[in-house]
Amino acid sequence: MKLKLILLVAAFIALLGFKPEKPKINGTYKIVYEEVIRNGKSTFNVKNDNNNGLKTWSDKYFMFVSSSAAGSQISNTFGGGTYELTGNNYTESIQYHVASNYRGITLKLHLEIKGDTVVQIFPCDDSHFYDKENCVIQKYVRVD
Repeated sequence: MKLKLILLVAAFIALLGFKPEKPKINGTYKIVYEEVIRNGKSTFNVKNDNNNGLKTWSDKYFMFVSSSAAGSQISNTFGGGTYELTGNNYTESIQYHVASNYRGITLKLHLEIKGDTVVQIFPCDDSHFYDKENCVIQKYVRVD
């Protein structure tokens, strides 16, 4: 009887301490494609050696770098900051960015994590709703 009571109390204490694990996206991911949808019309941009990027997440921070070449023009973008992820609701607070007008802003995105793949969809409103007829969908695959 005492053993059952001890086991019951131990199980109850374990349940009180249980917290569902947040999805982990920690790691480095390479962008493999981007789909831009405007007024319901879709344009795909498959990433390659001339047009690529990486995004890295830790427990609290994110950063990204990207480069694209069109003819002799080369464009480089980089930035980072902190993030919060609750379910599929993802919020980035940009602290660093090559373009000063992005510094200090907060972006809301919809994030889907499936194994080693992350899909981010934006822009989202304050409820993390995105317009399926007007959005950008980026697919990343884990590289580390």
